[in-house]
Amino acid sequence: MIYRTENPKIARFLLPQLRDVLFFVIFLAAISFGPRMLNMDGDLPRHLLSGRLILTTHSVPITEPFVYPYAGQTYVSHEWLADVILFLVYKAAGLTGIVLFCAVLLAAAFTLLYSELSIRLDLKIPVLFLVAWGAAVSSLNWITRPHIISMFLLGIWLIWTGRLARGEKARLWLFPLFMIAWSNLHGEFIAGILVLFAYAAGWLWDFVFDRANADIKIGKNLWLALVFSLLATLANPAGILPWKTVLGFVNNRYLMSRMAESNPPDFHQPQFSVLLGLLVFSIFLLAVNKKRISTGQAFLLAGFSALSLMAARNLHLYGVVAPFVLAEAVSGALAVGVIARVENILRNVESRLRGVLWPIIITLAFGIVLIFSTAGSIFRFNPAFFPVEAVQWLETHPQTGNMFNNLDWGGYLALHLWPGQKVFVDSMADTSGELTRQFETVVTLSDGWQDLLAQYDVIWAIIPARAPLAKAFNEAGWQLLYSDSTAVILRKP
Repeated sequence: MIYRTENPKIARFLLPQLRDVLFFVIFLAAISFGPRMLNMDGDLPRHLLSGRLILTTHSVPITEPFVYPYAGQTYVSHEWLADVILFLVYKAAGLTGIVLFCAVLLAAAFTLLYSELSIRLDLKIPVLFLVAWGAAVSSLNWITRPHIISMFLLGIWLIWTGRLARGEKARLWLFPLFMIAWSNLHGEFIAGILVLFAYAAGWLWDFVFDRANADIKIGKNLWLALVFSLLATLANPAGILPWKTVLGFVNNRYLMSRMAESNPPDFHQPQFSVLLGLLVFSIFLLAVNKKRISTGQAFLLAGFSALSLMAARNLHLYGVVAPFVLAEAVSGALAVGVIARVENILRNVESRLRGVLWPIIITLAFGIVLIFSTAGSIFRFNPAFFPVEAVQWLETHPQTGNMFNNLDWGGYLALHLWPGQKVFVDSMADTSGELTRQFETVVTLSDGWQDLLAQYDVIWAIIPARAPLAKAFNEAGWQLLYSDSTAVILRKP
């Protein structure tokens, strides 16, 4: 006699759905990218220090606190709430916690998009394919910075705005309330405004050229949500200044020319092939699609496609927006026999599954292993990128007087040496370009570089070991205090 040991009721709660598989894959990918995400630029240490300062003083700084050439100048902390969150995570679980936090946000953002689209369109495999492709594009900008939070918020915002544009029941008050939080978390709250503007402009286009498709109530709700959300962006400690800072920064040609991520994607480099493929596929898909997307969606996709082509720093936004819009264009895939049969099988299987805890189980399991074992030791500031050993020496051999430092190291140096020592420059403080120009003058040994050091009364420096400036200091008689393969510390005689 054969006994069946399977319990179908238990299996319903234990077997994962496609959305759980998607969450796991993106979460695991982000974890594997963790060491790279921590060491791609010097911003994270500054964010951590800002969060510590805000929690310590119970106030948001209004003047530059860490960079001495800008001491007393107005400082707009448009990411203050994200800084607080990142520092709390760091304090609780270190850099491992930071990576886990970012991994959860990334996986959740794309899982939410997949869940919304697959349910609304009753289509799983083509939607999963698009969302995964968008995640791959966005991975080019996976860095442990507050823009990861913006990606998650943008996913939610797209879902809400899409419902509003389709005339579905939506609570208008949620938009400004959500925007208040977003505008205090990260400067990419502007992306949310652009999403609403695209849909509102699309409705206006239809009202002018195709009035039969322009529902007055929908248009009213879209424009009200846009206006109230715009007003909500002013509900932050600096009022309208974050707008001026963000727009002024991205329109500063000098600063943009000095940032690799602000240049257009170089499609000759292999990493950008995933972006090129999605752009080409989107053109093909929309050209052959018999069911056209809405005018608002067309504005949305065109706008964020343009942003991705203007600067590589916008790829993560395109990676969220593109699959959300293009999913409409694959809704006809059910007409293909093979896809229809697979979709029917998946629909029947997943309709019986009731498990909803897989993302939580995955997060907890990896969190426990990485935080409470040596496995998490891979998540650290890389001594090949940051002056880790030099800073350890400085902590036991503190220097007095004004320093000169490498730009990308500013945040790391301040995190460990402030308030006893302020830095000359970091990767975030300069929004005008003035200090970056002066830094560039010194490190390139251009005319007047010694005068600039004298102007700021610089008496010691921590710079890359192989930098031409290190040789120039040595020839000028500066004393070598410390040296390793990454950094040297020198002091003026």
